[in-house]
Amino acid sequence: MPNRHVTQVAPPAAAGPDQRFPHERLDAYVVARELCGLIAEHRSRLRGLPGEAGPQLERSVVSTLLNIAEAAGRQGVRDRARVFALARGEACEAAAALEIAVLYGALPASVAASARALLVRVGQMLTRLARSV
Repeated sequence: MPNRHVTQVAPPAAAGPDQRFPHERLDAYVVARELCGLIAEHRSRLRGLPGEAGPQLERSVVSTLLNIAEAAGRQGVRDRARVFALARGEACEAAAALEIAVLYGALPASVAASARALLVRVGQMLTRLARSV
């Protein structure tokens, strides 16, 4: 059941390339945004996990998304690489928190598999982004 509090915000359909923020052009951001929406849809299932693993999963997924946006807006090559690497670290942390949610049966297998696939994909993209800038 979709979370009624999650709203999709996207650039207007008529928006040209010059009317988007730099992060909106990155596939890593699009995938991380999809992941964030998936976790938000199932946030009620994450409550009560030990060690605050549920809220930590949410925080690390959100932090991944925010760090990607921040890196895209940075000017210096090394600074961009550093922030993309931070985003990758957050994605790895989210993967561990997701594993805890799976171990405790908080998420259906199909949701967990989708979230894991998105995390792997965004992690791979962030690895390349951190090395290529």
